[in-house]
Amino acid sequence: MKLVLILATLFVFVSMLLNAARRKGKLDSKADRAVAELATSMRMFVYGLLFFVGLVCLAVAWHSVYG
Repeated sequence: MKLVLILATLFVFVSMLLNAARRKGKLDSKADRAVAELATSMRMFVYGLLFFVGLVCLAVAWHSVYG
C-alpha cells in the first residue's frame, strides 16, 4: 500500500510539473497534447485509488461493527 501511495504522489507531482511547462508555452503542440492525456490518465488513476481506499475503509468499518 505504501508503494501505491508513493506512486500516486509522484504522479501528482509529475503532473503538476508538466502542466506548469504546458501553461508557460514551453512545449510544442504534440507534446502539449501528450501532457494533457498523461495528466488525465494520472488523474483517473488517483481517483480510482481514492475510490478503492474508500471501499476498503467502508468494508473494515462494516466488519468491525457487524462482524
